[in-house]
Amino acid sequence: MKLFIEPSLKKLDKIVDRYFGPDTTLLHHTGSMFGIGCRLSSQTAIARIARQKARIDKSGLIALIPDFDWFDQMDIHVPLRLKPLLEQYMPGNLSVVWTVHNPLTDHIAKDGKVAFRIPSDPLLRACIDAIGEPIISTSVNRTSLPPEEDIQKIKTAYESWFDLGILPHPRRISTNSQPSTLIEYISSGEPKNQSGVDEIKCLREGSIPFYEIREAFTQPMIMFVCTANICRSPIAEKLFNYMVQAQGLKFKGDSCGLLEGGHEISLNSMQLLLEKGITEAQEHVSKQFTKPMLSGSRLILTMEERQRDFLRSKEPDMAHKILTLNEIVGESGDIKDPFRSDLDNYRNTYRIIEDRLSTLIDMLKHHKIELK
Repeated sequence: MKLFIEPSLKKLDKIVDRYFGPDTTLLHHTGSMFGIGCRLSSQTAIARIARQKARIDKSGLIALIPDFDWFDQMDIHVPLRLKPLLEQYMPGNLSVVWTVHNPLTDHIAKDGKVAFRIPSDPLLRACIDAIGEPIISTSVNRTSLPPEEDIQKIKTAYESWFDLGILPHPRRISTNSQPSTLIEYISSGEPKNQSGVDEIKCLREGSIPFYEIREAFTQPMIMFVCTANICRSPIAEKLFNYMVQAQGLKFKGDSCGLLEGGHEISLNSMQLLLEKGITEAQEHVSKQFTKPMLSGSRLILTMEERQRDFLRSKEPDMAHKILTLNEIVGESGDIKDPFRSDLDNYRNTYRIIEDRLSTLIDMLKHHKIELK
């Protein structure tokens, strides 16, 4: 096995051109665990991997793609009801199965359904892009044994499985391997769906709790962020919930800040919300953002660009869904902090937020938001 560690993008292209043939098997790391893979089109390599793993069923493998554009390039339809969930959790450790009618994937389909994931590791995404087609991926282990987490053991016990290895630097490899959570999308028209509405089913619970995914599917969360979570973001959260409830939309808002929480909402923000009849404003207690809060959110909308940039630097895999509230609705600049100013200034901030939320809700209602 030829093994390359953290090659540059320029070198990666040369490695792929020279060493990655039609039936090459690849040692890779998805961002959460080691995997063995090959070109989606190589039924020869897929059969080889199945033999090595002592796996009887060659269907049901996961296809890894580099980005959302590949669905269009492969002419694969993503159900409209499912698309927001994919945008929320991908790149990441969620694999999703749905019905696909495409000859490119027939050989890995199970009951007409195919599993897809955009892996969290940027090197692997770049590698797939360089290969020019999706790769199938499965854990490094024989069936019924746990996935191998130790690179040294992989080199000694499994080296014959691989023709090529392209791995991130060891400092970027987690010592706590976690499989992806695998869910199935069941449309309302499928025979096995008795509810009459679109559903998701957990096939394997991995690093992302299924209850969180199910909640995101049934009632997507919009997270509003400001500095301290006492002025602007509480207004956005409470007002958003008031407005979507009035329109009967299945979204919910929450809010957080960059600073340590535990503080009451500002009096002026509370007064403006109470004037609207939003009495729960009195119960607001500020909280600081956490990774699970961000992961569980369909969109993360900040009041300022510096807040957006800070969160993107903290969670680069979620950068595609972290925007400013102005940005998402086509406006520029920041929504300025009215902290310690008079009520009139707060009222002006409130009106700006209300205007942006009206546009946002219209976009959500008519499926006009696409994240990449």
